[in-house]
Amino acid sequence: MTKHIILFFAAICSLQTYANATPSDKDTVRYEGFSCHTEMLRPMQPSYLDGVVVPMHRSGNWFVSLSGGASAFLGTPLGCEDLFGRLKPSYSIAFGKWFTPSIGARINYSGLHFMDCQLSTRKYHHVHADLMWNLLGSRYAKQDKVRWSLSPYAGLGLLHNADNGHNPLAISYGIQGQYRISKRVSVLMELSGTTSFQDFDGYGKANRLGDHMLSLTAGFSFSIGKVGWKRAVDPRPYERRNEWLTDYANSLSEQNRQYAGKLDKERRTLDELKKIFEIEGLLDTYGHLFDDKDDDGRKFPVNNYSGLNSLRARLKNRHWDGNSPLVTETDSDSIQGVKTDSICKSAHDSVSGTRNEAVNHSDTISAAGYFALMQHREECIVSPVYFFFDLNTAHLTDTLQKVNLDALAHVAKKYGLSVKVTGAADSATGTTSINNALSAARADYIAGELVKRGISAECIEKLHEGGISDYVPDEANRHTKVELFINQK
Repeated sequence: MTKHIILFFAAICSLQTYANATPSDKDTVRYEGFSCHTEMLRPMQPSYLDGVVVPMHRSGNWFVSLSGGASAFLGTPLGCEDLFGRLKPSYSIAFGKWFTPSIGARINYSGLHFMDCQLSTRKYHHVHADLMWNLLGSRYAKQDKVRWSLSPYAGLGLLHNADNGHNPLAISYGIQGQYRISKRVSVLMELSGTTSFQDFDGYGKANRLGDHMLSLTAGFSFSIGKVGWKRAVDPRPYERRNEWLTDYANSLSEQNRQYAGKLDKERRTLDELKKIFEIEGLLDTYGHLFDDKDDDGRKFPVNNYSGLNSLRARLKNRHWDGNSPLVTETDSDSIQGVKTDSICKSAHDSVSGTRNEAVNHSDTISAAGYFALMQHREECIVSPVYFFFDLNTAHLTDTLQKVNLDALAHVAKKYGLSVKVTGAADSATGTTSINNALSAARADYIAGELVKRGISAECIEKLHEGGISDYVPDEANRHTKVELFINQK
């Protein structure tokens, strides 16, 4: 029993000691996530304030409405006819603007005929200005497209009797419902009323209200200018992100300051070590440790323009044989003491008997040999230029290829060169007759474009190869090849 009691108290003491132990984060691994940084640096999707829209400027949300229907005049005295017996046709034209989704104003004209208390048909005109209130306007703050609107209104105007000339002041009121069928067109129905003085129809007292006009019309409303409302963007997320970005930029600036201080300290330490090595006579052995190098230790060559300068000099002296000293004077067309014809002859002799081999192995031809081949029109000047076409058409795959036509025409006209145009088609598609016609059409198209750019048609040689399969992929065979040659005419 005593042994059990001792073990019980020992367990209680150990638990209390564990509970009183202070947790330590020493030598622990901490993980810091970067998802927050990534999210904050991404472009934000705007959020909108609930129930708030931005008012449209003066050129937006204007409207014109046209409607027609029937009206009934209820005057004082009333007369002996019922409501349906008093119905007469009427029409209405309105022009107005919505200042907010809920508040608008309009100027309205209505009129045509009415029946007075003597059951006589009279003409009337009614012009009035109304203030409108859209009961469903708050829905624009929650959705972009709202189709229904219900707008009661009230206003003042003048009511004119065309038969007796009376023009009393009138109060207008009513309710209008609309359904939008497109961005700018809505269907409307309107129940309206007008109250004026009793003598409007010529019967009754002039200083008391008592004549009424009830109308029911339907028609269309057309929006003018910009249509719709912009919901107000909530600026609070942007403000929070700007605050976070400011703090983040400050923290990065502080880190950069600390790293700059460490770098300066390390440089001063290296300078001191270098002095120590120099005093101890070890600088020659360990001096390479103090050389400045790129981060990856690679050294890059410096640009050398000798090849470009040599090419420019040879272009200015096109008759150079490759061996004699090169003339560097501008506009010099001959080599010192050597005529062009002799250069061409010596170059031609150097490749006679082996010309076919030289053509097949162009990398073994010397500059003089290549010049001789160009003189005898056995090699074109520089490399051919290819123009590629869409399948089964004489239309370029990209109109930007015409830039090459401009350059070719400029060079050919400047130096009096002749042009060889060779059309081709893809043998993998189409028959032989189709490919022959297609390759000829492509050659004609390129030749015509060169003529438009000022090259004489006499200097253009047109050929067509029909269907070929010389290139991979097959689309590369749908081309026209243009080569420049020295004109021997």
